[in-house]
Amino acid sequence: MSTTASTKVDATTKKSKAPASSGVENLGPAFDPFAPVDDTPSVEKTVGSKNDKIHIRLQQRNGRKTLTTVQGIPKKFDHSKILKAMKKEFACNGTVVKPEDASKDGEDDSPAPVGVKPNLGDVLQLQGDQRVAVRQFLIDAGIVSQKEAKDSIVV
Repeated sequence: MSTTASTKVDATTKKSKAPASSGVENLGPAFDPFAPVDDTPSVEKTVGSKNDKIHIRLQQRNGRKTLTTVQGIPKKFDHSKILKAMKKEFACNGTVVKPEDASKDGEDDSPAPVGVKPNLGDVLQLQGDQRVAVRQFLIDAGIVSQKEAKDSIVV
């Protein structure tokens, strides 16, 4: 019986508690969310900065017909040559839509203020669902590296 009594924990003893201020030290200095800050980013820098990404989208046309659009390829590359190589490799048709061509249409789906059209660059259009093939083509052609593809290509 004496062995079981020695292994039991005495409920009357109290554990020593760490001082309350020890956890606060790890949080760093006090932060006032309402304090004025001089280095606030401007709205133009934070909103709509999609220039560094390449967007690959799929648009539904009539019935089962689809259209793959590629937008955001840097201007240092010749879009018509890239499109020509894609059309040859994927065995499909395609076109380059210039930003001024889109503004000639009467439709205004842009949320931009009246008279202000955002210039998002040329858009490559390919017939069919070519999303995976376009992504792999951009990596193989050296337009985007394998590591950058995870961050810069949005499918």
